[in-house]
Formats: sequence, C-alpha cells, structure tokens
Amino acid sequence: MSWIITSDQVNPPGDAAITYGITNAGGVFNLRSTGTVDYEVEWGDGNVEISTLNTLPHTYAAGNHTLAVYSDSVYRPYSVNVTADATQITSVVIGSGADLGTNLQSAWYGASNMTSFVCPFDVTSGVTNFFATWYNCSDLTSFPQIDTSSGTNFNSGWRDCSSLTSFPQIDTSSGINFSHTWFNCSNLTSFPQINTSSGTSFDSAWFNCNSLTSFPLIDTSSGTSFGSTWRNCFSLTSFRSIDTSSGTSFVGCWRNCYSLTSFPLIDTSSGTSFHTAWYGCSSLADFPANMFDTTGTLATNAFAGAFALCALTAQSIENILVSLDTNGATGITLGIGGVNNAHTSTWSAAANAAWLSLDAKGWDITQNGPDPT
Repeated sequence: MSWIITSDQVNPPGDAAITYGITNAGGVFNLRSTGTVDYEVEWGDGNVEISTLNTLPHTYAAGNHTLAVYSDSVYRPYSVNVTADATQITSVVIGSGADLGTNLQSAWYGASNMTSFVCPFDVTSGVTNFFATWYNCSDLTSFPQIDTSSGTNFNSGWRDCSSLTSFPQIDTSSGINFSHTWFNCSNLTSFPQINTSSGTSFDSAWFNCNSLTSFPLIDTSSGTSFGSTWRNCFSLTSFRSIDTSSGTSFVGCWRNCYSLTSFPLIDTSSGTSFHTAWYGCSSLADFPANMFDTTGTLATNAFAGAFALCALTAQSIENILVSLDTNGATGITLGIGGVNNAHTSTWSAAANAAWLSLDAKGWDITQNGPDPT
C-alpha cells in the first residue's frame, strides 16, 4: 500500500535513513526492500510517497536523481541483483539514525555502478547476516570502516567487488561463514589481519584475488573447509604456516598460485581430500616432509592432480611419497606429473621405494617418467 503526500508532509533534509544516487535513462526504478516496512520516499523529482510495499515503482525522466528514504522503524534494502534496478544505483549514504535491522542479505547485490558507499560506523552494529550484501558492487574502489562485530555470516559479502584495492580491518570475531566473501576481489593488493578465529568455512574466500602478493597469518584454527580458498591468487610469492588442524577439505585450495616457490609445513591431520590442491603451482619447487604422515580417512581421489604442473624437486617428491607411504592409506589416486616436476630418472632410492610401496597398496600414481622398478 502507498500514498502520495503533499509537500508540507515532507521530512526535513538530512534525516533520511538511506539516500540513493540514481541514474535513469528514462523509465521505471523499483525501490526494493524486504520484511515489514513503513517508510516515506522522496523521489527527488518533486514526488513523495508513503508506503508499506517491498517493491515500489517510480517512473523517472532521463537523468540523475537523488532518492531519500525516511523511516521510524526497520527499513531493510534488498536489491537482490535485479539488474534493471540495481544498476541504476550510483551512490548510497546511510543516515546516522538508520535502523537496518539484523539482516542485510543481498541489500545492494548487483549495484555494479555504485561508486560510493557511505555508512556511519555504529549503524551496522546489530547486523548478523551480511550474506551477499555488496555482491557485484564492481565499481566500488573503497569501503568504509563499519561495525561488523555481530556478523556471523559473511558468505559472498564483497564477492566480485573487483575494483577494491584495499579493505579495512573490520571486526569479524563472530564470523562463522567466510565462503566466497572476497571472491574475485581481483584488485586487492593487500589484506588486513582480521579475526577469523570462529570461522569454519573458508571455501573460495579469496579465490581469484590475483593481485595479492602476501597474506597475513590469520587464525583458521576452527576452519574445516578450505576448498579453493586461495585459488588463482597467482601473485602470492609466499604463504604462511596457518593453523589448518581442523581442515577436512583442501580441494583446489592453492590451485594456480603459480608464484609460490615453496610451501610451509601445515597440519593436515584432519584432511580427507587434497584433490588439485597445488595443481598448476608451476613455480612450486620446495615441499616439506611429513605433511601427510597422519590425515583423516582419505577419499579415493584425495590426491588426484594434487601436484600436477608444479616444479617439484626430486627431494620434494621424496618428501611427499615417503609421507604418503607412512600414512598407510590404500587405493588412492595421486597426481604428481607435469613437465616441471622432477623426472623419475632423478628420484632418490627412498622415493623409488616409497612409490613401490604405495603401488603395492593399490595407489594409482601419475608422474613424469616411467614407473620405478
């Protein structure tokens, strides 16, 4: 339900909950929200409405407009990637007294032409759900320091914000789900030391952050899932010895990190799958011993393609094979081939013996060169 109101009922400037910059080619813009709402909107062209509708259409003349939303109760924006509306948003200013509730899921999802987002720090203090909040806000070059201390779900929060070059040190101490949070933030050149101690899922969290040259020693001690976490971070030249003791899945975790030349000894004692974990790390030469002495129960394809297309030395291959033999698992696929990995003709006696032992245990191994004898 909505009502057209007269100019003497219009709110004074400056107390809007949200102010949008809108660029319209001449046509309809739908102001979208979710949940129970009761608000007044000044469309910026002399028209004002009061509404309780979650989708309120307005027809604009071609040009730039400033739209202001006023509400004494919770008002939750909800773009949800409706392209015809979301792409018209060029700027967002959140008012200091705004009540955005606890759930900002998909609030500005798809606002790919938004170049400015302004928000007072404490307005977001009660928000727990940041799922896809700024997903595909691909023209944002900076982001403000907001209060995210209550946030538990950051899944896809800043996914595809591909113009961000830096990110603030927000409070993520309550965060549990970091899946895809900074996926494809491809212009980030650095990342802050955030608190991820409660995080369990890091799937694809920094996938394709390919301008990062280093990464901080974040707390991943609660992390169970690391599928594609740093995949395609191909500017990383080194990696920290993070706590992965709870990690079960490392599928594609460091895939195509082709500037890494060495890798640290991390705890994989709970790991069950490392499928393509280091695939395409074409400069990776040095890999530690004893990495896989103890793991969880391995999937049959646990190491399929795991070290394919790397540059492992004969010593590194020995380290891997001896550790896997020590593990005692049977019937597993292992990929350790590719043109830059050491040829079997250069392997040590220990590596050959470990290969033969694994073969006897039913392992299916691909490598450079003929099978050891």
